[in-house]
Amino acid sequence: MTVPSPSSSPFFDSPHGRRPRPRLAPPFESPAQLALIGLGLWLAGALLHPLGLLAPLGLLVLLVAGLAYLLRPRSHTMYWRGRRIDLDTNQRRGPTDALYRRLFRR
Repeated sequence: MTVPSPSSSPFFDSPHGRRPRPRLAPPFESPAQLALIGLGLWLAGALLHPLGLLAPLGLLVLLVAGLAYLLRPRSHTMYWRGRRIDLDTNQRRGPTDALYRRLFRR
């Protein structure tokens, strides 16, 4: 059995011998995906009687998607030398922006 050298093993990158955990990607691309999931849950609960408990859950997910849409961070898009640039209009990043970024990629 060969012992890996410190330069070839990812375990030797950090001072404690452990790899840093990668940051998890947000589960949804945008609030529209969450709204589609909520709509599907609501339809399943409304149309199939044994799954009736899904109807209120679907409405709750639709409500959360609507709130996320209203609280999404605003950005301003402009073009400079033929390239698209996205500028943040609100310089202060508050707790709502941090929560939105944890749930959605866009």
